[in-house]
Amino acid sequence: MSDTNNLMICPVCGRGTMVHDEQGWKCSEQSCGFVIPDRLFDLEMTEELVTQLVKHGHTGVLSLQNRDGQHFKAALVIRNGKVAVSSGVHYIDGVCPICGGRMRKTSKGYRCENSLGEHPSCDFMIPGIICNRRITEQDAVEFLKGKHIALEGFASNEWKMFASSLSIAEGKVKLESRVTKCPHCGGDLHVGLKAYNCANYRNAEHPCKFSIWRNISGHTVSVEEVKQICEQGVTKDSIEFYKEDGTVYYKRLQLTPEKDRIIMI
Repeated sequence: MSDTNNLMICPVCGRGTMVHDEQGWKCSEQSCGFVIPDRLFDLEMTEELVTQLVKHGHTGVLSLQNRDGQHFKAALVIRNGKVAVSSGVHYIDGVCPICGGRMRKTSKGYRCENSLGEHPSCDFMIPGIICNRRITEQDAVEFLKGKHIALEGFASNEWKMFASSLSIAEGKVKLESRVTKCPHCGGDLHVGLKAYNCANYRNAEHPCKFSIWRNISGHTVSVEEVKQICEQGVTKDSIEFYKEDGTVYYKRLQLTPEKDRIIMI
C-alpha cells in the first residue's frame, strides 16, 4: 500500500486520516466512525476511487449493481457522514432541435433542459413510449442527429403492429409513416413492416406494386436512401452489402428506367 492514504484527511471529521485495514478504508479518529468498504455496489473501491471520494466528495459516474443484480450508472458521494449514491442528471448525446438545449433522460422520456425548472423557455420532449413502443436512448440520439430511421414494434390500441419513423411537426414529436412520393405512380410511399410500399397497391383501378425492401443483402435501407432513390434515381453513396458466404461488396441502388423497381449498379 502506498503512502497516499496518509495524506487523505477524513472528509467527515477533518481530524483523522484515512487508513486501510481488513474492513476497508476508515478514519483513524475512533470517535468518527467514517468507513469506505472495500466493495460497494459490486464495485471494488480502489485507492484511486477512494482518493477521488475523499478529496472531492464524489466520484465520476460509475457502473454499479444493486442487490437484485440490476446494473445502473451513478456517482458515489459522501452524504451525512456515509457513502451514498447520487445518480445526478443523465444527458443524452444530442441537442434540442428547437432551442439547442441539452437533452435529459427522464422518467417520461427525453426532455430539453430548458423545459424544466420554474421558468421553462422550451417544451420539447421525445416521449419514452410511443404507440406501445419504448423509444430507446439510441433511437432518440439518432433522431436528434437528424437520422430518419424506420422503427419497428409500434402497435395500435388493437395491438396491430406497424412500422413508422419519428418526425417533428409544430415542435412536437410524432410518427410519420410517409417517406416520399412513389416514383412509379406518384402515390405516397410508406414505411411498412418489411418494405417501403406504395399506398396505391390496393387501388382497384390503378394498383401499384412498387416497393423497396427494408433489408437488402444484409443492409438495412434507411429512409434517407429511399428518398435518394425515389427523388434522385440513385443512392448518393455506395452501400456495403454481403453475400451468403460473408463476402463484402459495394454497390449503389438505382431505379430502373421504367421506375418500377430498383437494381444494384
